[in-house]
Amino acid sequence: MIHHYLKIAFRNLWKYKNQTLISVVGLAVGFTCFAVAALWIRYEMTFDGFHKNADRIYCLSILNPFSSNEMSREHVPDILDGYLKAAFPEIAHAISLRSFPNNQTEYEGVLHKVDVLEIDSSFLSMFDIKIIEGSREFLIPESKKVAITREKARQIFGNESPVGKVILHNEYTVCAVVTGFSGHSNYPFDILCPLKKLGGSLDHYSFGHTLIELLPGIDVEMFKKKLYEYTARGERNVITGMTLTPLTAIHYKDPNLQREVKFQHIIIFSVAGSLLILCTLFNYLTVFVSRFRIRQKEFALRTVCGASSRSLFALLSVEFVLSL
Repeated sequence: MIHHYLKIAFRNLWKYKNQTLISVVGLAVGFTCFAVAALWIRYEMTFDGFHKNADRIYCLSILNPFSSNEMSREHVPDILDGYLKAAFPEIAHAISLRSFPNNQTEYEGVLHKVDVLEIDSSFLSMFDIKIIEGSREFLIPESKKVAITREKARQIFGNESPVGKVILHNEYTVCAVVTGFSGHSNYPFDILCPLKKLGGSLDHYSFGHTLIELLPGIDVEMFKKKLYEYTARGERNVITGMTLTPLTAIHYKDPNLQREVKFQHIIIFSVAGSLLILCTLFNYLTVFVSRFRIRQKEFALRTVCGASSRSLFALLSVEFVLSL
């Protein structure tokens, strides 16, 4: 019976081939736009979502010292994390880091692209990074030791152990192999270096980022208000009006993030795809219903030959689903 329904459905779709072509192409384009946009939105909104405490990690922003009406997460003194950790018992961990993407290192005459992340000693407490081989010397401030991810070590050194190898313009020695992040992150890395403190006071901006992790059960809104009212004073500089952005929201909420396509454009693209699907479906349903009058004789003949309302409904359903 289903074979008969499919044969009749194909015949009717071919009979009205212009209408069928418009409907199928419209639905195909609409579904494609919506699917691509939905995957893109999911990708944007899952940055750093794989961390064990991702819902409690925030990036600090302060008033940009070079622009009186703009908040910045990059012009933050690299010792501010210590001030905040001492001032707020709600903070479990506070770290400073500095990212250098698209760096290069040479080994045996071959250049390799590497993402370098300068970190302080609390980095491993906030993020679930495991040391596979070697020591923790890369966490010692101002040391010339670095850690490399297992994947990048295999790419550069093959099956050789990277521990003891000299990289990054012959300035650093690999002391450890570590696991990398398990998903896409705002702070990708292939190599971890000790953070160089620039200036060592609140009067010096480092062009780095400060991340804080709150203790479980903390009222985030109350803490944000408390942080906003807090004032950190250096000899010449006063830092106040600090705000927090969830780590998982930085990639699609931060207005200062340089990107070719804004997140709002992806939302509009998704809505456009949804509207195209709805319009095409409405158009197809309208045409589909209008054919009932044309096919009245066919339905009457089928009824005389013993077709039930249920079988007629099944026939029309197969034709409709076949288009989808």
